[in-house]
Amino acid sequence: MKRMIFVCLVVVGCGDDRAAPIDAAPGDAPEVDAGPLSPAELVEIAKLSPLPAVPADPTNAFADDPKVAALGQMLFFDKSYSGGLAVADDGTNGGLGAAGNTGKVACASCHAAGSDAMDDQRTRPNNVSLGTNYGTRNALGVVNSAFYKWTNWGGRFDSQWSLPLAVAENASIMKSTRLEIAHMLFAKYRTEYDAIFPVALDPALDPTAADAARFPPAGKPKAAAAADGPWELMAAGDRDIVNRIFANYGKAMQAYLRKLVSRDAPFDRFVAGDSRAISAAAVRGLKTFLASCVTCHSGPRFADDEFHAIGVPQTGPRVPAVDTGRFQDVPGLLGSPFNTNGVFSDDVTTGRLTGLAQDASQTGQFRTKSLRNLMSGPFMHSGQLATLEDVVAFYDAGGGTPPAGGTKDPRIQPLGLSTQARADLVEFLQTLSGTPVPAPLLTDTSK
Repeated sequence: MKRMIFVCLVVVGCGDDRAAPIDAAPGDAPEVDAGPLSPAELVEIAKLSPLPAVPADPTNAFADDPKVAALGQMLFFDKSYSGGLAVADDGTNGGLGAAGNTGKVACASCHAAGSDAMDDQRTRPNNVSLGTNYGTRNALGVVNSAFYKWTNWGGRFDSQWSLPLAVAENASIMKSTRLEIAHMLFAKYRTEYDAIFPVALDPALDPTAADAARFPPAGKPKAAAAADGPWELMAAGDRDIVNRIFANYGKAMQAYLRKLVSRDAPFDRFVAGDSRAISAAAVRGLKTFLASCVTCHSGPRFADDEFHAIGVPQTGPRVPAVDTGRFQDVPGLLGSPFNTNGVFSDDVTTGRLTGLAQDASQTGQFRTKSLRNLMSGPFMHSGQLATLEDVVAFYDAGGGTPPAGGTKDPRIQPLGLSTQARADLVEFLQTLSGTPVPAPLLTDTSK
């Protein structure tokens, strides 16, 4: 099916958005009259829109079940299973309560789910995110996150369902444990869980059950070289039961996140034929983008699913002095029992991990961020850059210096953009935010 791509014929700054229609099939080089976009550029633009359907994830058999998504939404907003706060609210830092308070942090506390107006800890304190404590990176927004092949800045997870598991047990984020989550599901969401998953929650999770001692109230696998704790003292079969519940918790969360999709950005409307959808300045910025950025920010998602070292400096309040990105994240992925090759994956034949190993070349590499829905700063993996203008200036200068042992991607070179060109590029990037996620999906439905 052909799409109508309109090419502006105006002189920059004349204020007249007249356009001439060009009938072009995706992938074809349309014949054009005089205008700011060349035939070759039109071919490239056609590759950037529209946003396709959310890709299937066979590793989660429940990924597209609406009942599972409804449970996932409850869990996304539920704070009850988070542990004590290490950082108190001082009125300015985005803290969520007094030190030691429990039940104050939800997934929604750090991940914007569709609106700048959300009280979003990702942008307060403006560098690393604050959950129960300060983390080491800036939490990513979740809108359109289901399109990524790899999850998290360094690709620490190869599925969207495995990330919430680590987040829940991270002492600086939610400070919970898998046993606490299993008990929470039994106490609050047993009806929903049992109606969805083939194995019902074990009755011994009821603290009044005669055999309740099988499942201690809290616990997770010990750190290396630590003494055995409640988790290690459980029977192996009971640990398997809890791990399955834990995996299902993540799969419910993924089913919800897959529904947080934003489409129909002004840029999409421009590509579809609405010549007035974006400004003349944005068209100029689009030309700069095609010349300088599209190699990595490619395709309708404006991301290549690859990892690159661009040398963003490790600076800013509470930003760790060193973050080696992909290099430090690969071992945790390969060693996780919840990766897509593990027993909790519903399809171990995807090949996502085939050939993956930790390698020095990964030092300082971070995943290409999608440019869709750049709703709010700060930007980069630890929030080092406050605004889009700062981001464009960073790339214009040719990036920075990767950590010791890293090699900067050779495609990151000084661009030599004028002040106007930088402003135009920002104007274009602002056309990539689509329609808001439906309000019902942003409602706290937790019990």
